[in-house]
Amino acid sequence: MEASQIKNLKIIVICTSILGIALLGFAIFEYIFLKIFGLQYNSIGALLLFFVLYVFLEMPLSLIANALPKALKSLDIIQSSKGWLSIILNTCLTFGLIKVIDTFMDTISITWQGALLFALITALINWKLGEQDDEPPMRDSEEFKQIEQRLSSKK
Repeated sequence: MEASQIKNLKIIVICTSILGIALLGFAIFEYIFLKIFGLQYNSIGALLLFFVLYVFLEMPLSLIANALPKALKSLDIIQSSKGWLSIILNTCLTFGLIKVIDTFMDTISITWQGALLFALITALINWKLGEQDDEPPMRDSEEFKQIEQRLSSKK
């Protein structure tokens, strides 16, 4: 192997390790809350499968739940992308995901009340963390036109 290939491999291994540690930290945090709210499982393997499914399916749902209010704000359909719509979307999508996984995995069980409380708490935490985010530019604003010009000039 060349030195540059070894260097690239080291970078990939380090980034993957950091990402894995971060995901493990989130999984432990979520496990504690889910356990408090009544998560039951038959084996450690079932629990690990539940969290792998949850983490990888929750990522795109979270992107949708965060992007939709911003898009609606840019189109001037809603007044703020940080309001109740964001909390409701996050809660509904997280609750739905947990209940779908619960339905298809016989070895995992959680009550709907526990799943709803977990979804609401994670949505409120997500909302609180996103409070400092800037609002997206309005469609008719000068900032939006500048962004459009930059994107069209790259084509």
